[in-house]
Amino acid sequence: MSLRNLSRVLQGSCRRPLWKSVERGYYLYSPEPIHPLPDRTPDWKTAEEAVQVIQSGQRVFIHGAAATPVHLIQAMCDHGKRADIRDVEVMHIHTEGPGLEGRADAIPIFLSEIPRLFRQRIINIDVALVSVSPPDKHGFCSLGTSVDCTRSAIQNAKYIIAQVNKNLPRTFGDGIIHQSHVDAMVECDDTLHEMKRVELSKEEVMIGKLVAENLVLVPYQMQFWPSWVTIET
Repeated sequence: MSLRNLSRVLQGSCRRPLWKSVERGYYLYSPEPIHPLPDRTPDWKTAEEAVQVIQSGQRVFIHGAAATPVHLIQAMCDHGKRADIRDVEVMHIHTEGPGLEGRADAIPIFLSEIPRLFRQRIINIDVALVSVSPPDKHGFCSLGTSVDCTRSAIQNAKYIIAQVNKNLPRTFGDGIIHQSHVDAMVECDDTLHEMKRVELSKEEVMIGKLVAENLVLVPYQMQFWPSWVTIET
């Protein structure tokens, strides 16, 4: 075919743009939590039914801070005792709520680096226990108050159990997850956990004063867990 004929085919003879004439392949599955997965909906279960998937030797991730799904944690513990489940590794950052004894091994790492452990498959998760807001009419939920490393954890997890709590505030941006990514949903409207305000001791006030007057430039950033804050004196 001559160049003139080829040009005519590409420019004049095509009834629609060339890019529209080419069939493009695409993936039906997307690891992005905000992308709906076709023909997939979660099963609504009781907490006791949902945690039956947890088996010996598995690794379980738990949503942290104010979003700690205590109802699911208690069901997991009860299931472990009844079924004599052993060697379950539980991973989380700061958690709140009753029944947590505070026994754990700490991994020294910056919060901002934790998602890499999950996204690069350095650490893999079998089951994730998370809290979400109720799905809207389009099926979108929110991770609420604690998006942190949970977003990357649910991208990694093989199975996701969500405690649906109407008291969890709906936050947007990276906190949105479509219900099609969730395997089991459990309704439980627990009150969110809150940190009690306490008065600073004289020693704590003195430490803050020494840091502010001797170690901090203006303006300067210092890293306090779990995020960066700007300190101005």
